[in-house]
Amino acid sequence: VCLTCCSRESMLRINQICHKNGIKFFSGDVFGYHGYMFSDLGDHEFVEEKPKVAKVSSGVEDGPEAKRARMDTAETTMVKKRLEFCLLRDALAVEWRGEKATAALRRTAPDYFLLQ
Repeated sequence: VCLTCCSRESMLRINQICHKNGIKFFSGDVFGYHGYMFSDLGDHEFVEEKPKVAKVSSGVEDGPEAKRARMDTAETTMVKKRLEFCLLRDALAVEWRGEKATAALRRTAPDYFLLQ
């Protein structure tokens, strides 16, 4: 389900219904130069392709460069990953006061608070 130009109450209600029924949910809007996008993919599993790390044989070279793992971009390995997305209600209910929020505030763009 993709929503744009909806009221906050509508987005919260529709997201809750989608999350409960395992339906993917996207919401977004643009206000001049500012905009937002929210996605709730529920319990989302996916596969990521990563380069294989080649092991260095001991005794061939000396020094710090020899001890570092080398990336072989020709060979890749597939890694299965899983993410749990939160409800829109939970994302909007973040507490921005206290010690835990200090680090998050540094990583959050000021535009986020304009959209709130």
